[in-house]
Order: sequence, then structure tokens, then C-alpha cells
Amino acid sequence: MKISCFAVCLRGATVFFRIGQSPEVVKKSVKARAGALGRDERLLLDDVIAAVQASTGLGLELVEDPAAAGPGSACRLALTLEQGMPVKMYRPLLRRIDRAEALGAIKAELQESPEPGVLVTPKLSAALAQQCRAMDVPFLDDHGNAYLREPGLLILVMGQRHSKPGQGGAVRRATGRAATATGLQLVFALLSDPALIKATSQVLHQAAGVSLGSVPAVLGDLEQRGMLIRIGWGKGWQVREWRPLIDEWAKQYPLTLRPKLRSFRFRSPGQGQWWQSVNPADFGGQWGGEVAAAQLGTVLKPQQSLLYLQPEAMRLGLAQLVKTQGLRSDPEGDVEVVEAFWNNERLGLGGATVPIPLVIADLLASLDGRNIEAARELREIWLRGVES
Repeated sequence: MKISCFAVCLRGATVFFRIGQSPEVVKKSVKARAGALGRDERLLLDDVIAAVQASTGLGLELVEDPAAAGPGSACRLALTLEQGMPVKMYRPLLRRIDRAEALGAIKAELQESPEPGVLVTPKLSAALAQQCRAMDVPFLDDHGNAYLREPGLLILVMGQRHSKPGQGGAVRRATGRAATATGLQLVFALLSDPALIKATSQVLHQAAGVSLGSVPAVLGDLEQRGMLIRIGWGKGWQVREWRPLIDEWAKQYPLTLRPKLRSFRFRSPGQGQWWQSVNPADFGGQWGGEVAAAQLGTVLKPQQSLLYLQPEAMRLGLAQLVKTQGLRSDPEGDVEVVEAFWNNERLGLGGATVPIPLVIADLLASLDGRNIEAARELREIWLRGVES
């Protein structure tokens, strides 16, 4: 059944606003600086603006922000509720969301922005739209669905199934080689050992455990997306900014690579604190998720345990873990054991926890507010270390 509703609540009253024009202060269109946006991004924004205007009757336009700095930051969405009222400005965060696991990273990115932001995306499924609302993630999609909530304001449009006639429809952008399972393995190696960015393709192929031919394809994709800079043939690469690279990896990992990994769930004895007396190395593993976050210094109190076992330890190590720790098979249990997709020896890794970028991805994918906050804290710690 099609359910479509729209409400704007202002100071306790429900009001329906007519379309109004933006005041002159924001009338400078971003079209003059179209070079600040890629073609696909501009098409998606145009489709979303047209669809939301049609579904809400409100004024929405793309405007230039002359004070903004940095690529992708030079435009804002201006929302006009009523003639003469202040225009509300939002920084658009353009993403395509296919699974709920990606919403944790989106929420964290929006929370970190010093100004109001909104997820701008192709058509969201009804389930994902409901999840956005439950997590308080503001969004606009190219079918006219919308969720914006602020003190004194609520805009909610759900159940729009068809694009506005004549619209171009959803923009389908290629994810690129870096977003494939192989690409994510290679990027993980770079995030785990940033010195590898200067290594040869042969070294990267061995360290990441991917095919030799895939290395230049993945690095080339990252270069085209502006994340890497080629220093020179045979001289390696340079990361333009580490923040976008780890953010993209943390968002894509639970969508593409994580579902391919063998995993098992168990119920732990007692109150779920069994992990405190366990040395994961005894079983060929390392802690991920909440336990890793706690051991890395956050204030998070683990409620779920995630243990990554090296591939060669999956048979004997897992059997020994279950036997000695009294774990019982339970698909809803508090313990998850996952087969690692990397080799510690090849990457020179060790210790009780997996690398911080993987911990961050695990926490964000949980969609738990406590974990998202811990992930943000760990990311800042990691960024300070790698950028220094």
C-alpha cells in the first residue's frame, strides 16, 4: 500500500507551507561553478531537488557557498519553507545506500559536520527510509522521499515510488575497483601499514594477498577519485587525505567484503564477560568490534564479542575456543567468530586487537549509537597517528 505523508511542525503547530523563493543572500546559483561538482553528482542533485519540490511543494535549490573551502564543499541545498522566512541551509552528503550497515558511517559523518547536513541519495527502500528515521539520519532521495527533523521542524515524506515524469531517474554510478572485495583487501593493507603506499605492486600484491594484476587497477581507481596521487612511475603513491580513504573503506567493508567471510555465532556463559580472561592469540585470533574498542582505550563496555581468526586457525583454533570457553552455538548469540581476510605474517601485524580501521568499520556497521561514538573517537586517534 502506498503511504505518502508530509508534515512541517513549527512551534507545536502543523503547518503546510507553499513554495517560496530564497532571499537574495542565497540566490547566487552554483551553476556558475559546475566544475565543483562531478557530472553524476550534479545529475543526482538535480533529480533530488525536482522530486522533493514535487512531493512537498517547498522551495529547494542548489546554491553556492562562497565561504566554503575544499573540493565538494562549495555548494549547499537551500530550503525555503515560506516567503519571508529564513532559508535553511544543508550540506549535501551524496551517497548511494543499498544496505543498512552503511548508515552508521553516514550518521557519524553527518554528526561531525559543523553545519547541518543531509544525506542525498538515489531511491531508498522503504526499510532503509524507516531505518534512517529510527537513527535520525536526515535524507532526501530522487523519488521525493524526505526526512528532516530539527527543533520546531519536521518534514516527512514516505512511500514515493515513482520519479517525477520526465525526470532522469536514479543515477547509477560505478563503484570502481577499490570498492570490490579485492580492492577493499588492498586498501585495508594500506590502512594497516601506511608505509606500503610507497611500495611496488609486487610488494602490495604479496602483503594484501590479492592478484598482481589487480593492484594497479585498484590504485588507479583511487587516483581517479582523487584519493591518491601518483609520485612517479616506480616511486609509489601519496595519499591526498587519509580521512576520506578510511571513511570510504569503513562504509564499504560491511557491504562488500564482510558478507563473503565465514562466520559462526555462539552464546557465551554467564553475563557475557568471558572475554576478559581470554588471550585471543591462544586460538590464532584477534579481537574486533566492541571488545577491541574497549581494549584500545575507549569507555565502551562490550555487550557483543567479535573474534577474527586467521584462516589457518579456523578449524583447530575454533574447536579449541568452543571447548575451553563453554560456547554454545546460537544464531542470536553474543559471540561471533569470523575468518580473517588478511594474513598477519604477510602484513607484519600482531597484538590482541585487529587494526583500528577494521575496529571502526565493525563498530559503525552495528548501527549502535554507543559504538558509533566509539568509532569516531578511534578514527580521530588513528588519523592523528597516521598524519603525524
